[in-house]
Amino acid sequence: MKLVFKQYVASLRERDELDVVLPDLLSELGYNVISRPGRGTDQAGVDVLAVGPADENGKKKLYAFTLKKGDLTRDGWDRTNQSLVSSVSDIVFVYFRSRVPLEFQDLEKVICICFGGDVEEPMRSRMTGLMAEFTERYGVSFEEWNGDKLADLLAAGTLREQLVSKDLRGYFQKSIAMLDEPEVSYANFVPLLKGLLLNESKGRKSDLSSLRRTYICLSVLYVWAREARNLEAPYKASEATILHAWEFIRTKTTGEESRNLRSTFDELINLHFRIWDEYYGEKVIPIVGLRDAVSAAVRPDSPVDTSLKLFDTLGRLSQRGLWMLWKAQCEADSDSKNLHQASAKELADNIFHLINNNDALFSPCTDSQSTDIATALLFLSQIEGFRELIVGYSQETLDQYQFAFRCHDRYPTHVSRYRDLISHPQEKTEAYRQWHTSGSSLIPLLILWATIDGASDYTENFVAFANESLKHCNHQLWFVRPDSEEHLYTNDQSHGAVFTEIPITADGGLAMKLVEAVCLDGEAYSTLSVIQHGYDPILVMACRHYRLPLTPHAWIPALKKLRSSR
Repeated sequence: MKLVFKQYVASLRERDELDVVLPDLLSELGYNVISRPGRGTDQAGVDVLAVGPADENGKKKLYAFTLKKGDLTRDGWDRTNQSLVSSVSDIVFVYFRSRVPLEFQDLEKVICICFGGDVEEPMRSRMTGLMAEFTERYGVSFEEWNGDKLADLLAAGTLREQLVSKDLRGYFQKSIAMLDEPEVSYANFVPLLKGLLLNESKGRKSDLSSLRRTYICLSVLYVWAREARNLEAPYKASEATILHAWEFIRTKTTGEESRNLRSTFDELINLHFRIWDEYYGEKVIPIVGLRDAVSAAVRPDSPVDTSLKLFDTLGRLSQRGLWMLWKAQCEADSDSKNLHQASAKELADNIFHLINNNDALFSPCTDSQSTDIATALLFLSQIEGFRELIVGYSQETLDQYQFAFRCHDRYPTHVSRYRDLISHPQEKTEAYRQWHTSGSSLIPLLILWATIDGASDYTENFVAFANESLKHCNHQLWFVRPDSEEHLYTNDQSHGAVFTEIPITADGGLAMKLVEAVCLDGEAYSTLSVIQHGYDPILVMACRHYRLPLTPHAWIPALKKLRSSR
C-alpha cells in the first residue's frame, strides 16, 4: 500500500491536489489548520498555516507549510518566484514578521518544506545549507515532509483509522490495478465507497474522517489513471462518489462539523470537475468541431458502440454545463458569475458542434438514452440562442425514429443490455418490432420539446405515423416520488413512479398539461435534499448515472418557459 501512496503523492500537482489533501491530512493528525491555500492573493510563501498538537511538554508550534510538487530539482530551487529559496525567504521576511495572527505570534515557528517526491542528491547539500543558514540567523526551525513521509501518513494508519481497512484494501488495489479495464476498476471502487461511507452513528468527527478518506481514495485513483492515460474509471467513480457522499451527509445538516462535511463534499465536486476538465475538456472538446471526429475516436466494433459512447458524451458534456450554471448561481461576485456563464455558453456551442458533426446523435438505439437527451435539452434551454437547435434536434430525431422503424433498422428498443443491442433487430417481423417498442419514454420527451413553437409538418407527420404504427406503444415518463429520497443516491432499490399512456399530439399541448399536473401533485421533488440544499445538478447526475429517465420535475419549468415565449 505504501508504494501505491508514494506513487500517488509523487504525481500530485501543487495546486488543487497537494494543497487540498494536505490540510485534511493535518486536521486528522490533530493540527489546527489556521489558513488554507488561497487564489489570486500573495501568500508570502505560506500555502498552509497550522498549529501543531502539543508535544510531551505541552508546547505547541506554529507550522508554515510551503508546498512543491514532485521531486526537488535545480529548476525548483531558485529560478522562479515560486522556487523554494524564494518561498522560504518570503516566509521569514514577510509572513512571520507581519502576517502571523496575534494569538500565535509567541509560538515557536517551523517552516515545513512539503513535496510529493524526493530531494535529488545534488540538491540535498543546498537544502541542508539553506536550513542551517536561516536557523542560525533568524531562529526558525525546519522540517522536511517528502513523499515517503506523506505515503507513511496515508498508509500506516495515522488517520486515526487506516485510510483503507483490511477488508476494503482488496477493492482499492483492484480498482487501481484494473484502470485499463474501466468497468472492472469502477466495479471494485463502488464496494470501497460503500465500505468507507457506512451511515452508522459514529459521531461527526468520525463522519468527517470517513469523507476525507473517501476523497483521498478517489484522488489516488484519479492520479494513477492520469499516469495510465485512461480517465474513464475515475470519471465514473467520481460520479458514484458524489452520489454516495451525498447520501452519507444529507441528514447531517447542523453544527460546525456539518460545515466541515459540506466543505469536504464541495472538494469532491471540485475533484469531479478536474477529472472532467482533463478528460473531456482536453481530449473531446478540441475535436467536436471536426466532422465525425468523435464518432471515429470511438473505434467501434459495432455501430452500437458509437451510439452508446456519443450519447454518453452528450450527457456528460451537458451535465458539466448544468454544474457551470450552478456555479454561476452560487457566486456573489458579478465577475465570477459572468465567467461561469461565459464558460457555459462556450460549452453549449461545443455541444451544438458535437450534434451537428455526428449524425449518430439523431438515432438513439435504446430508450434509456432519453436521459442523455433530456439532460442536453435542459442545459441548452437555459442558454440564450439555442431554441432553434432544441426544436430542430427533437424534430429530426423523431423523423429518424420513424425512418428506422419503417425500415426495421436499429430503431430504439426498450432493452438496454449491450449483447441485446448489438444483435438488434434480430427479426424483421411485426411481432418482434411491437415487443421492442411496447413502451417509450423517448417519444413523449421529444414530442414535448419538438412542439415548443407549436405544431409543425414534422410533428404532424410523426403523429400520423404514431397513430398508424405505434398504437401498441405505451408512451410514459418516470417521476420521483416520496420514496425517491431514500434510494435515489445509491439506487439500492426501485423507487419513483411511472406516468403512462401519455397522449401524442401534433402540438404537444395535451401531454404538456398532463405532465405539468403530475409535477404539481405532491412535494416529492421539492422535498428532495439536493433540491432543498441547492445541489440541483446532483439529481440529474443520479438519473444519468443509474440510467433512470430524467424526472420531468427537473426540465418542465424550462420547457414551460420556452413554450410561453413563442
